[in-house]
Amino acid sequence: MNYRNFVAPYLDNVAIAEKVEVFRRNFWGNSIPVEIEDIIELKLKIDVIPVPGFLKFANMDALITSDWRRIYVDRNEYLDDYRYNRLRFSLAHEIGHFAMHKEIYSSFQIKNIEDYYKLYKDIPERQYWYLESQANKFASYLLVPRKNLSIEMKKELKSRSDPRLKKIDRKILNSYLAKPLAKVFKVSEEVVNHALDDLTP
Repeated sequence: MNYRNFVAPYLDNVAIAEKVEVFRRNFWGNSIPVEIEDIIELKLKIDVIPVPGFLKFANMDALITSDWRRIYVDRNEYLDDYRYNRLRFSLAHEIGHFAMHKEIYSSFQIKNIEDYYKLYKDIPERQYWYLESQANKFASYLLVPRKNLSIEMKKELKSRSDPRLKKIDRKILNSYLAKPLAKVFKVSEEVVNHALDDLTP
């Protein structure tokens, strides 16, 4: 395939959110946290394969193959509880490609890291960025559903019952709430912080 002529499909946040809702209805439901690894291995029948040194060698957290049979991940990240929430996001990102870019990725014929590097080297940078940013947004919406986030944020604020919180700048408040909410959704604080920004009026 001539990657140099590739043009990514346009998907705005509304379209991505709709795709997430369809995916959630088909494979998970509304409960949180979303157990992405169960969805991948038990429902989609995709093998998650931990590879020693994958992060260092490939310079990425995860890679899904174009036949949708395998996701390669770094073995150390996979086994490290401290880094597992980051890996969960990476897995959800790869499933974003499955849910939104299936036809495109199938045509890429990625079977291994060498195939991926050819794609990465040849594809126009902006087009690659579109695909990756869409997959990131999919992962964010899937793992941190905004309705659930709003509910959990209100619960957290109520539990603290500190009137000073109402006077704090919203950005600062979001960073304050990110830590406890990250535990609820089993994602990183950074992911929750960005998601909370979506709720900011």
